[in-house]
Amino acid sequence: MIEVEAARIKINQFFAQQKAVEHVSILDAVGRVCAEDIFAKIAVPHFPRAGMDGYAVIAEETQGASLEKPICLNVSNSIFAGDSEPDSVNESGSAVRIMTGAPIPAPFDAVIKQEWTDYGQTEVKIYREIKAGRNYGVVGEDVRLEQKIFSKYQLINSRVVGILAAQGIEMIQVLAPMKVGILATGSELVSLGATLTSGKIYDSNLYTLASFIQSSGSQIIFKEHCSDDPKEIAELIRERVTDVDLLITTGGVSVGEKDFVPQVIEALGGETLFHFVNMKPGTPMMASSYQNKLLLNLSGNPFAAVVNLHLFYWSALAHFLNCSELKLEQRQVQLLEELTPSNIRRFIRAYEENGMVSLNAKLHYSSVFHNTLETNCMIDQPAKKLLKKGDYVTVYYWKF
Repeated sequence: MIEVEAARIKINQFFAQQKAVEHVSILDAVGRVCAEDIFAKIAVPHFPRAGMDGYAVIAEETQGASLEKPICLNVSNSIFAGDSEPDSVNESGSAVRIMTGAPIPAPFDAVIKQEWTDYGQTEVKIYREIKAGRNYGVVGEDVRLEQKIFSKYQLINSRVVGILAAQGIEMIQVLAPMKVGILATGSELVSLGATLTSGKIYDSNLYTLASFIQSSGSQIIFKEHCSDDPKEIAELIRERVTDVDLLITTGGVSVGEKDFVPQVIEALGGETLFHFVNMKPGTPMMASSYQNKLLLNLSGNPFAAVVNLHLFYWSALAHFLNCSELKLEQRQVQLLEELTPSNIRRFIRAYEENGMVSLNAKLHYSSVFHNTLETNCMIDQPAKKLLKKGDYVTVYYWKF
């Protein structure tokens, strides 16, 4: 059996990185990976601006001001946010009434907040002295002209959108999303909305995996289920694999009489990259290639399929889009209870809070999925290792 880390390396060695790009609006770019370095074409702010409502002053002229001995200055003008700087102002011995965000004309070098004045309209009394630069937003205080504001291969979030909008940028280049197909195998599966009969189950894996993948920004090209008939499996793979970058299958990868996926891949002329991973749940996990496309062949049990997806899909996506931010978040946290040894590396559903992790869920079968709602991560327990209360363990957090 291959180790998890070695399996990821094999996947990435086969999986070519995305080169195709799309030109999209900045709102549509949220959750996408930037395909270009972006540099500031304007400074922010591009004029000196007031940091609060008050009076623009020459700081030196306020020295010694106090409640007992206020300094009086003539108010030569009023400037509001959105106004242009006045052509000329009286300099020595004067102040300008100014509002937050308004341009500060020269030679004023500070803004004294209005609470430190008598709010005078033609003449203002200053009750405190102020230093040059206070409440004065210099040109480029936020973003300098030609500063790199975002890098190629970074993940775009809402904060980035605000920074781009402040530059007047409407459209940017992003990497084209990964195109994914999902095929759930199993004669027991029926579509949502169908009537259940004895021995049948609703195809929940298809929707669980699709929701994770859709939330990742990838494009789901198709999601279907089929019976355990190897001819049907082969026909669907052959027909649909050319439409996607990645094909994910669930079920049919173990050693049962109807686990036909490995045989189908071989019969189609595909190549097995690895089969069986040193982990549970999801030991039968397989990766393969067919027509130069990557196939991740996951376990069919609900929880095992999700563990397989998290451990291999996210690293494959991060590699495909050359964006490390897409990898699973992992941390070292402290265990609140003892975990008995397992003869194989184990991933256990758990709940982490404030640096402490516990097993909220009590049932840990691969076929049990409802109690994942009580969890937010999974503990990585090395093979044959007793983990004691207070030990530090690695946890991987669920995405979305």
